[in-house]
Amino acid sequence: MKTFLYFGSFNPIHNGHLAVAEYVLREGLADEVWLVVSPQNPHKQQSDLAEEQLRLEMARRAVESVEGLEVCDVEFGLPRPSYTIDTLDHLRRQFPDKEFALLGGGDVAATIHTWKEAQRLVSENDIYIYPRGEHEHFGAPFRMLSGAPMMTHSSTQIRQMIATEDGQWRGLVPAVVAELVVEHNLYGARSVKECVRAGKEAYARGAFGEAINHFEQAQRLDAGCEEATQWLTMIEDILAFRHKDYYNP
Repeated sequence: MKTFLYFGSFNPIHNGHLAVAEYVLREGLADEVWLVVSPQNPHKQQSDLAEEQLRLEMARRAVESVEGLEVCDVEFGLPRPSYTIDTLDHLRRQFPDKEFALLGGGDVAATIHTWKEAQRLVSENDIYIYPRGEHEHFGAPFRMLSGAPMMTHSSTQIRQMIATEDGQWRGLVPAVVAELVVEHNLYGARSVKECVRAGKEAYARGAFGEAINHFEQAQRLDAGCEEATQWLTMIEDILAFRHKDYYNP
């Protein structure tokens, strides 16, 4: 059985990850794809990572309804930081009948020379690369997946969108992942309830502009939030009355 290992921090997992993995299955390149969640990637800042169990849970929820996709937590039981070559050695001992290959983006091909035992890693494994840009191409020893879907957003960009309260991030991750992000306030995310509460607090201080911002954010997160709509209508009425009273004494 051909099994592709898709290593990553998945911080958070997003629709682009899933689209590439599903493409591999659809094209018959692999019988299954394992998303190997890395609790501690030696090439990434630990401070930028969401708690490891939450990243694992997001990945599991994201693939639970997709046949052929599985989440692998093997690195959670191995020494840290996680090195791909060590994980591969471990998996081959554990599953001697499986034929493993690696799946990664262009960043993998560009940086793999800095990885632990890079020469052995490249010589002993088939490495399939999906391009992150239209003109990105890597030759041997990599196998380019030129027909794979392009990722329009990275996990880094999605985290930035969440932190700046750009509600469009919700369309870039599975709904079950968005729920976990908000539930655990990951990457600076706020729930509708928190936005409404902050709006009420700002209103009580007389900071109407700030209150409007909070209630409008609640509406962006949930267009059907009646409470936010009611507060906005009330503030608009108050401001309209003050404006009328000022200019028409």
